[in-house]
Amino acid sequence: MPVRGYVSCVTDCPYDGPTPPAQVADAVARLFALGCYEVSLGDTIGRGTPEAVGRMLEVVLSVASPDTLAGHFHDTGGRALANVDVALEAGLRVLDTAVGGLGGCPFAPGAAGNVATEAVHAHLTARGYATGLDGEKVATAAEMARDMRGGGDGR
Repeated sequence: MPVRGYVSCVTDCPYDGPTPPAQVADAVARLFALGCYEVSLGDTIGRGTPEAVGRMLEVVLSVASPDTLAGHFHDTGGRALANVDVALEAGLRVLDTAVGGLGGCPFAPGAAGNVATEAVHAHLTARGYATGLDGEKVATAAEMARDMRGGGDGR
């Protein structure tokens, strides 16, 4: 059975501060050695800057190819889409998102939701990428998700 691996706090940790890129690369290499087919790199608390994401990816790409990695960005600091751009420039083509920006991180105080699928879809479409998603269906799902959690405005 295929297993997907995850590395959290790839740029910043809520307890230890900035995460050294070499530690992320080591964790990624270990997950592939254990048999993972893909590893998702999580800016779990949403503090990652494009510069930090770029530095981390530069080191991680020394142990893994971009087609085996995914980007997972939270939008706590409002930089998720900029971090998506850095991941795309590095060659990643898989992005973890959540309709309506749902989610968060139970072990990271103050971590807001995942980057919204509808925001990433609109961003990528505007940049000329084909996502394979139906924008209207994504928007409907996002509205439903926001309504279900009682925040029709997405918050």
